[in-house]
Amino acid sequence: MDKKILELEKSLFKVEYMTNIEYLNDVIAYEYLEVGKSGLRFIKQDVVKELSALTEDRNITIYNYDCTRIDENTYLVHYITKSGEQNIFRTSIWKQDSERIYIIFHQASLYKEDAKLIKF
Repeated sequence: MDKKILELEKSLFKVEYMTNIEYLNDVIAYEYLEVGKSGLRFIKQDVVKELSALTEDRNITIYNYDCTRIDENTYLVHYITKSGEQNIFRTSIWKQDSERIYIIFHQASLYKEDAKLIKF
């Protein structure tokens, strides 16, 4: 499952998926909440509006990806991305039901610790 979730995370950086409203509505939960690296809070409608307006891929690379199963249908994901010279620590929570896997939470925080970055 961790590889499937990694691919879903990466899809949210690609314009072909970000501009597909049907795809976004399927992969982002209705109750989705995000806290961005800005410290601001966003709900699903904010994120869908922002992503669907993009015209090119987001230049984001995932490093140090880790996926932990919390319970039968819930997964906790951590990884690092870079923003200029800053490392950003990202956390997502994904749920699975009989039909799909979808994200319910995401947070991005400045990460000041030294880390050996392993690309995924």
